Amino acid sequence: MLCQFTFDNFRSYRDETTFDMQASAMKEFQESLIIDDKDGQAFLPVSVIFGPNAGGKSNLFLAMHRMFDAVSYPIFLLSRKEEAAKDVPRPKVKGTDAFRFDNIHPNKPSDFEVYFRTKGQEFRYTLSFDAKGITSESLARKNVGGTRTGVLFERTGDEVELGSVLKRARVNTSFNVDIPYLSFLALNYDIEFIDMAAEWIASTQFIDFDFRLQELILEKMLEQDDESAIVGILKAAGINIDGFRVEGDEDDFENKRVWVRHIVNGKPYELRLNKESAGTRKMMSMAVALDDALKKGSLLLIDELDSKLHPKLLRFIIMLFQDPDINKNGAQLIFTSQDVSIMRNDVFRRDEIWFAARDENEASTLWSLSDIHEPNGNLVSKNAAFDRQYLSGRYGADPILDRLLYWEED
Repeated sequence: MLCQFTFDNFRSYRDETTFDMQASAMKEFQESLIIDDKDGQAFLPVSVIFGPNAGGKSNLFLAMHRMFDAVSYPIFLLSRKEEAAKDVPRPKVKGTDAFRFDNIHPNKPSDFEVYFRTKGQEFRYTLSFDAKGITSESLARKNVGGTRTGVLFERTGDEVELGSVLKRARVNTSFNVDIPYLSFLALNYDIEFIDMAAEWIASTQFIDFDFRLQELILEKMLEQDDESAIVGILKAAGINIDGFRVEGDEDDFENKRVWVRHIVNGKPYELRLNKESAGTRKMMSMAVALDDALKKGSLLLIDELDSKLHPKLLRFIIMLFQDPDINKNGAQLIFTSQDVSIMRNDVFRRDEIWFAARDENEASTLWSLSDIHEPNGNLVSKNAAFDRQYLSGRYGADPILDRLLYWEED
């Protein structure tokens, strides 16, 4: 489970920013919370980020993706080296994408920190890099419910200091300094805590839908054994699809095609995926990721989830993660949205609603509805009309333009 993600100096985010999936003490929808049996800590199954265009919603996701991909991509690339027909390029962490609207931050590193739990362990992983490469990195762990934290390693530049676990494992500290040390360890050693951390990071799915990506995701992830589960999700969402098949050689990814089967008047008909409606294509692609996340209990992030989806479909997807009878493995969904119709007290807890917007210095800020106080000093009521108050500007980050431009014809 994701506990908390903190970062600074990345794209539109200048200052340290924290996104939290640990549930507050608020009482609403307690039955939907994910409870860790080892210590009773409660976590949110869903969170949504609202805000104006260019406010920083997507950049939060990009920050998480940049950090997670820095770890996962070298592992994916180098673990397939023996299968590749050509030489594998030397992996390297992508250069920083620092805040650009002052004279200080473009020359400073971007910093990332993630707390997460998996298999009875709580990990804290940090990674910082600038335009030249990785400047620092660390990994620490403790038993969930325990008080003693053990440092696995700390890295500054090219130098690595090992904790007791890795010292006993006699791991090498000479490595490709262009990649995270966590990636190096996961590739070259069989160490339980390292594998736990790397596998959790790699299991996180990031989805930003466009036309071709929808089909590629489906074609890449589809397995015949998953058909019944995926079709079950689609039918539960009210999409009348009987099944699908993938055409083409599994080694010829670019030429694969997905055909969707419909039953009309008792007869089967097939339609190319690219001939289906945009909403159906999106829902089909999403069903693969939804099924995978719910089965594995993993983290799923979807940018603009509401785009091309009916509000009832959107609420159906939210319900999949909020219903403990469906979400039995503690999966989490984080998404961005412009659909204010779901900003309701019968859909979300207050700590599940977040806002992102830029200030007068073009720096994005991020805050939760649970942190907002009314003029009288009280927190926003759990019974408040969240959507109306948001549109009235009481929460900030409202999409209403500050001014309209008028012109007259001469």
